[in-house]
Amino acid sequence: MTVIRHLTILGSTGSVGVSTLDVVARHPDRFHVTALTANNNIDRMLEQCCRFNPRYAVMLDTAGAEELKKKICATE
Repeated sequence: MTVIRHLTILGSTGSVGVSTLDVVARHPDRFHVTALTANNNIDRMLEQCCRFNPRYAVMLDTAGAEELKKKICATE
């Protein structure tokens, strides 16, 4: 029996975050993304939110956070 690890990915839109999410995507039986954080890359963050469905999505840039919120609501 494999224990599912719940992850928070800091800087998910950067190169290390993207690489980490690639590993997570290859092992959905082992990992669940609980939260994603990013600075200001709204488009990549939206893609990641749609793909991994985290409970929390945090943007450092407040204007970007508002735009992300609107885009997420539009896709639901």
